[in-house]
Amino acid sequence: MGSVAHMMKLLVFGVTGFIGFRAARQLVGDGHEVYGFLRGKSEVKLEGLAGVVRGDLLDPRSVEDAVRTLKPEGVLFAAGERYPSGRVDSVYLELMQRSRVEGTRNALEAIVKLGLDTCFVSVSGALAYKHHGAYKGEIRATLSREVDEIDGSTWFGDTLLKWEGVIQSYVNRGVNASILRLGAVYGWGGVWKERFFEPMLRHSRTFVPGNGKISVSFVHVDDVARAISYIYKRCSPGEVYNVVDDEPVELRVFLEEAAKTFGAPPPIYVPLILARISFGAAYKLIAPSFTLSQAVSNEKIKKLGFEFRYPTYREGLQQVKREAEREIQDKQVAQT
Repeated sequence: MGSVAHMMKLLVFGVTGFIGFRAARQLVGDGHEVYGFLRGKSEVKLEGLAGVVRGDLLDPRSVEDAVRTLKPEGVLFAAGERYPSGRVDSVYLELMQRSRVEGTRNALEAIVKLGLDTCFVSVSGALAYKHHGAYKGEIRATLSREVDEIDGSTWFGDTLLKWEGVIQSYVNRGVNASILRLGAVYGWGGVWKERFFEPMLRHSRTFVPGNGKISVSFVHVDDVARAISYIYKRCSPGEVYNVVDDEPVELRVFLEEAAKTFGAPPPIYVPLILARISFGAAYKLIAPSFTLSQAVSNEKIKKLGFEFRYPTYREGLQQVKREAEREIQDKQVAQT
């Protein structure tokens, strides 16, 4: 497995998103020449970003034009429809799946048509393995590994199978593509910030569907960004890596530790039937996250030499708090 000895020209799909932005920032910091793919009139403020190209992810010609313009040595696919602020419907779920499956196909097809020798890295999900019961922390408990079967019975699992299936089909055609299956990605941003950390910062009580007694493999967003950058130095076609921290934890324990970290009261757990009514079509998306245990191994990527900066949720939540406090301070300075 070779390593990339030079800095790369990289194109990031999803550069305005929670994961894509952090990854682009990390890649810029590591010295790469990074460009973002933007839709419509979207903007991104990232110091050191080399530039942007605009197009429609679901339009093959548009994506091909962007790839032809840049001829990138590396492509990161971290795109997808943003989680809406209002009620989710079935149209959104379909669009979310299309943005991942068809968007990935469009990017890979452009690479093939243009004959580029490009290192393609895509994020995916690690929390959709076949369910074998809750992980209780026993030493002998089996953690899900990359070779284990994905559960296609859930909406998320079905999406992952289709998404990764596209990537594998292009690997079979000679494309250098790797997949990073991410755990529950948290940080000061994204859905975790909006639905849990911001209310906790205001010392408000949060509400959680279910009883919280499921195991989850988490990962801090900055470790995701670092893992992405790490893989670009070791491109290897067809490889799949779980990117999760060292310690699966009960969701209830994670959320109560988060509340304690922010000085907020512990969450209230509400029956799933109420979540079904409240979330509508989105229930298909969120229900597995609050009902199915997923304890996942990170052994493979650690054997590659990657080291997690936040090996457990404890260190990660402290970093979330520091970032939240820094944002507050920056706003106060800006107002003076």
